[in-house]
Amino acid sequence: PWKLFRGACITAISMWVFIIFGRGFEQVNGERQLLMQDGWFERGPVHVQNWMSPWTRKGTRQEMCHAGGCDRRLSAGQTEVASMAQSLMAAFAPLADALDTPSKTSVAPQVAEMQKVGVQWPADFRPTLLTSHHGMLAAFEREGGRGVLVQSVSAKDFTTFKLQGIDGEILATTWDKFGLLVATSAAGLAECAGAPGADGKWACRQLALEALPSGSKAVAVARQSSNLLRVAIAFKGEDTVLLMDATEDGTWLPTGEVHVPVADGVRFELSWANAAQDLIIS
Repeated sequence: PWKLFRGACITAISMWVFIIFGRGFEQVNGERQLLMQDGWFERGPVHVQNWMSPWTRKGTRQEMCHAGGCDRRLSAGQTEVASMAQSLMAAFAPLADALDTPSKTSVAPQVAEMQKVGVQWPADFRPTLLTSHHGMLAAFEREGGRGVLVQSVSAKDFTTFKLQGIDGEILATTWDKFGLLVATSAAGLAECAGAPGADGKWACRQLALEALPSGSKAVAVARQSSNLLRVAIAFKGEDTVLLMDATEDGTWLPTGEVHVPVADGVRFELSWANAAQDLIIS
């Protein structure tokens, strides 16, 4: 065993001597000067002598057969590929430049100008909810079901009304072609058909649905179709909005959640848009 160990030590010392000599030689004469000269092929191809270095003094691979060296069997094919690549680059260069160049004609976004409604609310009226339909505006108080109807944004007159058949606090409203949809804290959803009557009453009926979950801080209700209702509820102390659809048996089916990255105590409102496809958080 000691002979094997001695041979290993001598081999290691010899390798280090060769490495030190080669390093010193390259420091004086430059890198790769111990390698073969360009165009000098005294040995066979590299695929026959895989232990031989394929590099030359100038960094080329003159003897790498699969890269176009030694017997040059693939050099013709590589030339054709390179020529084709150059042709493609020349053909697509204008297209690439056109895509990289930003458009000089930018269209400024159109922002609708806010229009102030010249309506003076009654002195004892404190609206907290607002909904609209075909240019008409309806404002509501959360408690008591009292509201004010404005026929258009340019009108200065209004009509007061009271929702009939509504129990509990009004959480959210939406007004579409089927009528007014009201979400309450006590009895779920109610539907008010048509418009307020001449006597200042707007008749509503409770829908055959279970009550909404309690503890909400923001609610949005919408009608996706004549028989599909959808609500979004944000609960106190939570940073998510729960999405639910009404089922045929009168229950609410959770369909998803939306994370709302707002700090605790920050108030926000929910509303549906695009036929209850988009939820707006403001």
